[in-house]
Amino acid sequence: MSGLTPPAEPDVVVMPAAEAYDFDYFRARVDAGLLSRSIAVRVLRMPLLAVPVGGTRRGGWFGADGLTAALAVRDVLAPLNGFSGARITWRCTPRSSYAVEWGDRPPATWLDDNERLAFYGLRRPAHRPGLGPESGLHDRARSSSPADFSCSSAAPYGRGPR
Repeated sequence: MSGLTPPAEPDVVVMPAAEAYDFDYFRARVDAGLLSRSIAVRVLRMPLLAVPVGGTRRGGWFGADGLTAALAVRDVLAPLNGFSGARITWRCTPRSSYAVEWGDRPPATWLDDNERLAFYGLRRPAHRPGLGPESGLHDRARSSSPADFSCSSAAPYGRGPR
């Protein structure tokens, strides 16, 4: 079969954490020590944050559209401190795709958002006066974060935290 070529390896680039699109989202929610050990991982054109485990953070995940990209991300994270047990899993929310997980395996379901936040070592950001639905204004770090999406909290990847 001439003209057919195998898919190219994805271009995965490690960058400083502050260059991640979702850096502000995590800065408001993650322990500063973990944030300082985080890295931005760029797959295709968008760098996203990979936050290691440690302290109260028991696990993390990084979404990948295809198996080739998931393998490449796993290969980048696996040798790094804080990304132990890096493995590829399949997730069905917010859409079907692969994910690279590390640390403890998340439970199959969450009792509530507090349990999910605690597993990922996240805290709710401080309320900023003048922001919220009643004002018509929203916190950009929250609403524009690629790591924040809505779906059932019964799913293992229930909203955002990685």
